[in-house]
Amino acid sequence: MKKYKSLIWLLGLIVGLSSCEMRDELLGKGGAGENAGTLELDLASIYNGVTLSRANETVDGGTTTGSFNEEDVNVDNYTLIVTNTETQEEAARGKVSELKNENGKVVLPLGEGSYAVTAYNYEGENVTVSERPYFKGEQTFSVKKGIATNVDLTCKLACIEVSIGLTSSFEEAFKDDYSVVVDNGDGASQVFDKNSIGKKYYYQTPDHQSCLNASIKATSVEGNFVELKATIQKPADAEGGESDLEGGDSFEIKLTEEGSTESSVSIGITVDLTFTEVGETIEIPVGNIIYDGPENPGEGGGEDPEASITFEGLPATYTCTNGDSDIAGLQDVHILAPNGIKNLNVTISGEIAALLGMVSLPETFDICNMDDDLKGKIVGLGLVTEEEYIQLHAGTCTDFTFKLGGLLVLIPQVVTSGTSTFNLAVSDGVSTKDGDITVIVNPKEGE
Repeated sequence: MKKYKSLIWLLGLIVGLSSCEMRDELLGKGGAGENAGTLELDLASIYNGVTLSRANETVDGGTTTGSFNEEDVNVDNYTLIVTNTETQEEAARGKVSELKNENGKVVLPLGEGSYAVTAYNYEGENVTVSERPYFKGEQTFSVKKGIATNVDLTCKLACIEVSIGLTSSFEEAFKDDYSVVVDNGDGASQVFDKNSIGKKYYYQTPDHQSCLNASIKATSVEGNFVELKATIQKPADAEGGESDLEGGDSFEIKLTEEGSTESSVSIGITVDLTFTEVGETIEIPVGNIIYDGPENPGEGGGEDPEASITFEGLPATYTCTNGDSDIAGLQDVHILAPNGIKNLNVTISGEIAALLGMVSLPETFDICNMDDDLKGKIVGLGLVTEEEYIQLHAGTCTDFTFKLGGLLVLIPQVVTSGTSTFNLAVSDGVSTKDGDITVIVNPKEGE
């Protein structure tokens, strides 16, 4: 029995020593030697001038932290790296929760020398656009033999925050098929639509860029296509004279109706810029928002007959019977728009509309402006290819064949009887033309 107890005690000792060695390796211990000093680190994240929660405390009434997940708010989840700046060797690396001692503090023994400490919530350095905020903090410090060095490290947004909002006048003047493409001038781009209004996106901070670009497409309630391109310039006197985009800059772009006549309506934008490290907000001056081209491409001059939109295969009516695997005489719709197709709105009504959930399609959508989820479904149904969508989204496609087979063939499979209608409305920025495709499903004989 003594033999077994001794064996158990020996195994426990080995495991304990092994655990201590592993912990020492994780903490960067063991290399400090007789020239050891100590780093005592106090770590926090800040957003809109508010120190974020370290645990489960409510900060700012939940307003600030409400849009962030716990893994991004609680610094215990952050990765911490300590590097010797003279040798470029890592002295410590790990999650903050793992590096803390029994008293809940990060205290690390380090040899004499110069160091840099870095902390971040996730590896977001090379992420171009994300719905997840990227917090990061960096600081250099020196360690002296036998002395405790206190470092307060603050992590802040290391990316640019962008959101889109609407005024009530815009919502009243325009349909909800609008889209806004915002890019940082360095390859980071995001499409905003009705499903992402008010949602915040986080852009990689570009080098030596002082502006964001916005491209807005919308259709007025009267059916007129409106396009607006704008450059949003960060004020030169912002942040003590710094005009380059910096991590922590937060842009709220708001779309508004900018005046209308009997034949047209225009779009305007206002932009609030918040410096999230201090929580200060300014309105970007009107002179820093530069518009490119007419606010309403339809204004000025009459329509060129040679540039008008033409259809082949539209309007059309097809008749089939419940259970048919195909539709006799089905013809794709060929669209010619010399000015470029800017919007291709599809509106589905009738019997099939109630069953669209089966293929996860909305009743109205714009083929030229889709989010990734909808685009995947439309491409999967064969209505458009990835290559075609690039041209359609850019507004440069002048010749497009809308392949209806993948969608319409489903109707007699799921509709027992009745009429389903697909309205296609094409806008080229000058005019809009539409037509209906009607599918009539007859019941099976005897039913």
